[in-house]
Amino acid sequence: MLVFLHGKKNKWRSPINKSIRENIRTKNKLWKNFIATKDPSIYAQYRGISNIVRKQTRSVYKHEQNEVARLSKENPKKFWNYVNSRRKSRSTISDLVCQDDLGNVIKADTDEKKAAVLSRFFSSVYSIEPPGEFDKLQDRPCETPMDNVKFSIADIVLRLNKLNVNKSSGPDGLHSRLLYEARNEIAYPLKLIFECSFTTKKLPLDWRVANISAIYKKGKKSEVGNYRPVSLTSVVCKIMESIIRDDVMQYFTKNNLFTNRQFGFIKGRSTVLQLLKVLDSWSEMLESGGHIDVIYTDLEKAFDKVPHKRLISKLHSYGINPDVIHWIEAFLANRKQRVKINNSASDWASVISGIPQGSILGPLLFIIYINDLIDSCNNGSELYLYADDAKLFKHILNDFDKTILQNDLDNLSHWTDQWLLKLNVNKCKHMSFKRANELSLYQYNILGTNLEHVGAIKDLGVTFDGKLKFANHICEKVNKAYSTLGIIKRNFQYLSDECFVTLYKSVVRPHLEYAQGVWSPHLIGQIKNIEKVQMRATKMVSRLKTLPYNERLRELNLPTLRYRRLRGDMIELYKMVMGIYNKEISLGLQYNTSNLRGNRYKLFQHQLHYDLRKFSFSNRIVNVWNSLPDAVVAVNNLNSFKIALDRFWTHQDMKYNWKSELSGLGSRTCKD
Repeated sequence: MLVFLHGKKNKWRSPINKSIRENIRTKNKLWKNFIATKDPSIYAQYRGISNIVRKQTRSVYKHEQNEVARLSKENPKKFWNYVNSRRKSRSTISDLVCQDDLGNVIKADTDEKKAAVLSRFFSSVYSIEPPGEFDKLQDRPCETPMDNVKFSIADIVLRLNKLNVNKSSGPDGLHSRLLYEARNEIAYPLKLIFECSFTTKKLPLDWRVANISAIYKKGKKSEVGNYRPVSLTSVVCKIMESIIRDDVMQYFTKNNLFTNRQFGFIKGRSTVLQLLKVLDSWSEMLESGGHIDVIYTDLEKAFDKVPHKRLISKLHSYGINPDVIHWIEAFLANRKQRVKINNSASDWASVISGIPQGSILGPLLFIIYINDLIDSCNNGSELYLYADDAKLFKHILNDFDKTILQNDLDNLSHWTDQWLLKLNVNKCKHMSFKRANELSLYQYNILGTNLEHVGAIKDLGVTFDGKLKFANHICEKVNKAYSTLGIIKRNFQYLSDECFVTLYKSVVRPHLEYAQGVWSPHLIGQIKNIEKVQMRATKMVSRLKTLPYNERLRELNLPTLRYRRLRGDMIELYKMVMGIYNKEISLGLQYNTSNLRGNRYKLFQHQLHYDLRKFSFSNRIVNVWNSLPDAVVAVNNLNSFKIALDRFWTHQDMKYNWKSELSGLGSRTCKD
């Protein structure tokens, strides 16, 4: 039999067995007897049983904390639930301040009021399509037509096998755990349901409703505009969505219908690849002089404003199977949603536009809708997209280049007006990248409103500064990693070495490694500041705190962060060379065909003048990559490459000594 042990400062409940429960009762009785009698012998018995209870409860806490740490990588939700349970503040959404219909300021301080206020705000952002005809997208030529969607039992079982059982259920109450456990028994009934829905172009009511979780973004927590809605929809419907999504994605990929400048939600493309490609272009431009002006645009509530009629018209223009289009039309029509906060929920509200955020099909539909945006900016500027995040830039050498960029910005603004998406001009920013400080600053505008010029901006999780040195980003990530280490230190006192390493790798190190190929430093001060985070982390293992840093790393089998960055560079490059990343949109690597000593994929080393280009990804990795033998780089999959690379670098000093340089680099380089 299990009961629950309550912590002193929190409501987290740890299961304890009958023996511990009886010892706690005995301890309490002895204390009461001692208070009444002041008998020293009773106090001695109390101290004895108290020590036993303390030992037993600490053992419970130790097991609990190690279990949370052990599962932190595959189930980070469990980790954050445990941490949040020990905080004084338990509210996920702050008190909200807004205006009612009469303009009066009101305060929502209960879950019911917060849900109602958020629901009203989320409903207010929808776009209303004007009646009448609209300009349709020109039909796109397709060599391979799209077949009808087929539902198979084996495919459904495979998708049920991949369900994340830690996710919440939708409005229908069917939890992922239930569907996963019964996957073999329900696969055939689900096949019949999917086929019926697809044939009749009708969806059950539970598939067209959503519980909305309001997720805080940034800014003041009291402003409703700083929360975004994420839909919790039926898991069963998501299974069917995933089948249709894969068929549509395959059709677009076969016919090369996606623009090469869209990096969101497409296999073989990622945020890191886009940042590497853009940074490579920028460093090459700055090597030749001039500066770069970049316009970062912001589409206001883009997912919620997508108009359904215009979306459906674009699906037709791309030649998608009409049956699929009709089902998608039914999927988007007559939807309802409500906001849930803890156990309180708002009234149901109709959804008249937009794509459900949190659905499986939604991201694909959005990138299809925005796919032709690239065609509108073709005067000479370059536009890159990651879902709705767009940046438009031009290498500025004279006033004419500035005019080209402004014209393309005007074209982008015209496109958003035509397709009923709205640019949030106040959040659109202008930034300049340059080597010299004396360059003149141009001004850009949208519909007559001048854009704010900023000295630093966060782009897909990486903070860029005007000199592309990434000092702000490194400082920010180091502080975030220290903050997370503090969370671990305050909440986990009984971790084993193995569980500590797992927890550190899962929740701390990722802050220091995301997109590291983009911002990897070459200055010794920055390298040391990053490494200090791991120095402090390894000292949290009490038995190792007196050992030197390199010995602590060996004991915990943790390589230095500098070594990890170099290894990460090789992994990114392998993805480009072997086509794991889409080669059409990857970096334009130049191979050295005149000297194949080392490996068959040797790269060409260029002669460069400025550090910005010298230490950019495409140049700093050349010597290291060329030093790898063919047996390492010519393996047929990514996991094999990681294993071969780790084996080849087993005895590198840099692995445990961050001050060491990588040995064995090829000295021969091919100059430009």
